[in-house]
Amino acid sequence: MSTVPVLVQKFGGTSVATADARHRAVEHVRRARHDGCEVVIVVSAMGRHGDPYATDTLLDLLRAEGSFVDARDYDLMFTCGETIAAALMSHTLRRAGIPAVGLTSAQARIYTDGKHREAEITDIDPSPLRTYLARGEVPVVTGGQGVVRGTLDYTTLGRGGSDTSGVAVGVALGAARVDIFTDVEGVATTDPRLVPSARLLEHISYPRMREMARFGARVIHPRALVAGWESAMPIVVRSTFSNRPGTLIDASSDDPRVTGIAVLSAMRTITVEPGHVTTGIREDWERRHLVMSLVDALTGAVVLGVRADGGPELDAAVRLAGMKALAAPRDKAWVSLVGESSELAARSAATLDLLAGERIQVDYHEVAPLRMTLVIGTGDMTRAVRTLHRSAFEQP
Repeated sequence: MSTVPVLVQKFGGTSVATADARHRAVEHVRRARHDGCEVVIVVSAMGRHGDPYATDTLLDLLRAEGSFVDARDYDLMFTCGETIAAALMSHTLRRAGIPAVGLTSAQARIYTDGKHREAEITDIDPSPLRTYLARGEVPVVTGGQGVVRGTLDYTTLGRGGSDTSGVAVGVALGAARVDIFTDVEGVATTDPRLVPSARLLEHISYPRMREMARFGARVIHPRALVAGWESAMPIVVRSTFSNRPGTLIDASSDDPRVTGIAVLSAMRTITVEPGHVTTGIREDWERRHLVMSLVDALTGAVVLGVRADGGPELDAAVRLAGMKALAAPRDKAWVSLVGESSELAARSAATLDLLAGERIQVDYHEVAPLRMTLVIGTGDMTRAVRTLHRSAFEQP
């Protein structure tokens, strides 16, 4: 087995969407190879909704008929975007003088449990990837998907699945680390669009980053973090469009008591009957329907929220749980402080007082391990985040 370190580089949709972005990605590959690494690339589909080959644009071809879409057809169409990206990125690398080969998840032998639209990777046979690396080539692998052993049916991993693929490939190859390339320079204390003074974090632990990602920091998918966490695989979030080192996510301890502030804006929010809402039910809501939940610290009310365009998922989660909404849904912002649990619990009353002093009404709040989440009006979101950031990071 080669003693040369392997680096997995995952490039998101904006990193492969244009010729300029792809050439910047090529330079990251070239630099890593110059530094003595063997490189494997995992790619997402190109661009975002509305762009010709973006996943949602392709899925619109199925949805245009307005009828039920079979899960197999959905997954087969879903895989097309990444296949296009892999072929084009492989071609771009070769034209730049770097030997490369584009691979579907079947060719890369990424196997899943067979659940359409929400599959889990069960196994990766790294031998084909190792063969290409031994030849001096850069494998370019389609992200977010895999195949079922025997049938070779394509299944997809759900939204954010390319991040998970990147980490899983890294684990299978025993990589030195996985770099997640995106359009931001790393993980910030909060969204810089809301707080221009937000600073980039040099490092953050797996558990805190998972909470940041679950509750709004969209630089990496939570499932990818869990895969890295379980295997102690270092992950770096960095920008395709910059040479800055980015943010390292690993098992090291976090220094600041409050690490960051995550935001879920415009969440369609309801309360439901408390019933017997277990942790398992809440995890199922989140995993299958992208429905977030909290239990209000004052009233015990169960609060559910989904992005404003996710009404059907919210309705489905409530219906399948046999519960009933207590009020019509309203759009709310969910703002979460992430940090040391004891620190967040100790400062919870002061946090509520701080926002009350700014005349910002908190409808619900939950203090959970590593997180305190506040549900407020969408019109107060920016002011609330700036107030909380100032208190946590800008005052002595």
